[in-house]
Amino acid sequence: MSILQQALQELGMDKGYTGIVKYTNHFNDYGANLSVRGSTIILKLSKAWQPISDEIKIGAAQELLVGLFKLKKNTTNMDLYSGFIRNLHLAAPKQKPEQVLLDSFNRVNEKYFFGMMDMPNIVFGDITIRKLGSYDYRTDSIILSKVLEQKVEFIDLVMHHELLHKKHKFTSKYGRSLHHSAAFRKEEKLFDNFEELERQLKRYLVKSNLKRLFSMW
Repeated sequence: MSILQQALQELGMDKGYTGIVKYTNHFNDYGANLSVRGSTIILKLSKAWQPISDEIKIGAAQELLVGLFKLKKNTTNMDLYSGFIRNLHLAAPKQKPEQVLLDSFNRVNEKYFFGMMDMPNIVFGDITIRKLGSYDYRTDSIILSKVLEQKVEFIDLVMHHELLHKKHKFTSKYGRSLHHSAAFRKEEKLFDNFEELERQLKRYLVKSNLKRLFSMW
């Protein structure tokens, strides 16, 4: 019985569906998705999943199934999967970031995390105002929008937010993940002059967007 069939069986869905599992190079490490074709469900996993225990892979499949079919179910394997993802950062390879990001990390780490936070991978991504930062649990990576590159105070603000994701991780229930808990929001507001910097950042992003639009003419 495949891991997907076992996942379906535990969720009581094995009577209506059959499952196919495929491993592919088309995802980043530990990426996965589900597609449904009639009564057949296809689970695609990155090849990084191959040596991982079946219990965790079953949990990954169930997490996707519960989200896709909007089921209010939780299993032991789903808990194992969540624990696995939360701890992937421990084994992720690290590269030294460019100096402006390294300096920001060191400032924020010392001031708000007592120097106790392990440095993740930190890089600038595209120039965008839609997503200023993100934290990837699988690769232990923070990606900051390059629109912040010349504004150290905003880099620090977003760095703090993303490091809180690294610290607090997430909780999962019924296939949904909560990334901004009450504890997260409370700690986020401890950043010096938080509300005023948020307002300044919004004004800066509006100006940056207008400048970009005018430069296209």
